[in-house]
Amino acid sequence: MLLPFIRQDLKIINGSAKEDGSPSWLLYDSLRHKYFVLTKTTLILLKNWVGGEKVDALIKKIEELKLNIKQRDIEDFIQFLDTNNLIVQNTSEGSKKLATQYKSQKKHWFLKLIHGYLFFKIPIFKPDDFLKQTLPIVSKLGSKLSRNLIYILGLIGIFLVIQEYEKFWNTFSYFYNLNGLILFGITIVFVKALHELGHAYVAKNFGCNVSAIGLAMLVFFPFLYTDTTDAWKLKDNRQRLLINFAGMLTELHLALIATFIWAIAPEGIIQSAAFFIASASWVSSLLINISPFMRFDGYYVFSDFLKADNLQPRAFALGRWQIREWIFGFNFDPPEILESSRKWVFIIYAWSTWIYRFFLFIGIALLVYYLAFKVLGIILFLIEIIWFIGLPIYREVKQWWQLKTAITMNKTFIRSIFIFLIFLAIFFYPWRSSITIPSVYESAYTVDIYPSEEAVVEKVFISPKQFVNKNDNLIKLNSPLITNAMQQSKDRIELLELRLKRRLSLQFEMDDLIIIESNLEKEKQILKGLKEKDSKLFIKAKIEGQINDLLDIRKNQWVSKNEKIFSIVNLDQHQVVAFVAENDLYKINKTMQAQFKPNNNEFSYVDLTLSSIDMSAIEYLPYLSLASVHGGSIPVRALDEQNKLYKPEKAQYKVTFETKNSVNSLQWQTPGKVKLSTNSYSFFDAIYNNVSRILIRESGF
Repeated sequence: MLLPFIRQDLKIINGSAKEDGSPSWLLYDSLRHKYFVLTKTTLILLKNWVGGEKVDALIKKIEELKLNIKQRDIEDFIQFLDTNNLIVQNTSEGSKKLATQYKSQKKHWFLKLIHGYLFFKIPIFKPDDFLKQTLPIVSKLGSKLSRNLIYILGLIGIFLVIQEYEKFWNTFSYFYNLNGLILFGITIVFVKALHELGHAYVAKNFGCNVSAIGLAMLVFFPFLYTDTTDAWKLKDNRQRLLINFAGMLTELHLALIATFIWAIAPEGIIQSAAFFIASASWVSSLLINISPFMRFDGYYVFSDFLKADNLQPRAFALGRWQIREWIFGFNFDPPEILESSRKWVFIIYAWSTWIYRFFLFIGIALLVYYLAFKVLGIILFLIEIIWFIGLPIYREVKQWWQLKTAITMNKTFIRSIFIFLIFLAIFFYPWRSSITIPSVYESAYTVDIYPSEEAVVEKVFISPKQFVNKNDNLIKLNSPLITNAMQQSKDRIELLELRLKRRLSLQFEMDDLIIIESNLEKEKQILKGLKEKDSKLFIKAKIEGQINDLLDIRKNQWVSKNEKIFSIVNLDQHQVVAFVAENDLYKINKTMQAQFKPNNNEFSYVDLTLSSIDMSAIEYLPYLSLASVHGGSIPVRALDEQNKLYKPEKAQYKVTFETKNSVNSLQWQTPGKVKLSTNSYSFFDAIYNNVSRILIRESGF
């Protein structure tokens, strides 16, 4: 076997120190602007490599040098050179091989569409000459004096913003509209452009060539990128770390300056611009770039901090190896030998990345589903789920199948089977036979009292918790508008009656009598209606019961007709009103047993009988004690904070129960839980029903 000829345009340069402190070397392919890390073994092979020479001759040279390099190592290196097109193909067989390789790289149109939709790059310009000319000016901005000044101003700005944090926070809601979103988008572009220039200038400062700045699209989401591949040639790992961290540092400095300007600037365009820049920079730096789980700045910073080249592939390999060892007990050697603490850093990082990406891709799938029209949304959703979640799982399971011959009935594998069977039992066995839903034990007969008109309190006859009988006087209200209208109506009636008497005495004016009598009758009807309204302002008890929720009202105080001033509760009749989530609605039927238990343990329990189930979800939650904002278990969001209107985050259905054994509750509304005995069901049943419901709901076009 002859050694292939290595391309003469390749360069060997010194690299940064490896993880263990030993030196490293790089093989630079200038045609593709790509670097390859060389081990000590591959460097020795390259130094003794002669194209066209037999492999045996190279082995003989190696043996003379008394180095531990085997023929297998040489064959692996030849495979590496061939795979990465680092050898000269000067034969017909080599040309055919290149043609075959080119054809194999041409993907099916569907795969091209998937990859194009998922991710692609568009280089915009080559900034190297511009960076070289402007670097002396920018270097002054990056000096230690400038940075310290920015930090001082930023700390002052943060301190001032903390003093006015409500004003700063409320600015978000002020710009929460179409114009605000457009301005925020423009600001993001501006901030990200400076972010990428931060990478580029620091790389140029360390003598690297910045080949391109461009636009990349990740699932229709655009972001700028800077090609700093040349940073691989830097020997000092700290310099590479600074290049990767430069974008976030640029945004951090920009955020500090903008925060200071917002704090000292008067209200107007300058303060608004500073707000957009500050908020965009803080959010972008803290929430997006700092994450090490995606290949953004945070990943490269974390990788350089660990001095771990190709962190994700190595960590993923160790993560998969550890899972296989825990499940099957293969006792295989790990993909690479690392110190125990470092190995577990890699493994935990891999598992954390998988969990993070699982939820991220689920979120992206739902996002593209809801943003696109129905058919396209379904296609994009399936691509996200299959390509990013289903395919990696399938490949791993496929790898397990290929290793089936190495599986033995050892203790580890038996333990895994046992745990798996327990999981199946928990997941599929119908061991759950009840559900618990939030509820309120209350009077079955309650009358809420609202003023019939805007009115002034004239007299209050009641006090909180007072027991009243039917037709007892409760509150006397007075409406100045109605009183004035009644007086004006009486005056008009007197005038019409006077005119009527005069017309009767004058025979020649008898033609006007019909009109006067008609107007008089209308005015009397108006007065009658006003008296009825006025009589309603004297509030009397419609039922006997206890006064609850009485407002703190006093004489001469105005009350609104939309405001409840108190309730009358008949404590002799009770009911329980509960709320069931849409996911559990199918489990309820009228034959099931139910019990109410109060949260405050005021009494033990009450047996219930199902009375009714509303088939429409409630618009807002009628009981504040059940709302999450007041310590309840139903998550809500405020529709109208002033009027205490809260909408449940998930659809809730009202279920009413009659009580079999009433208790004398100290409160007319007692929050608690209703426990319902249902047909036995498993976790699988619950998931299946929920998924089926969603599919049915979303199947309409």
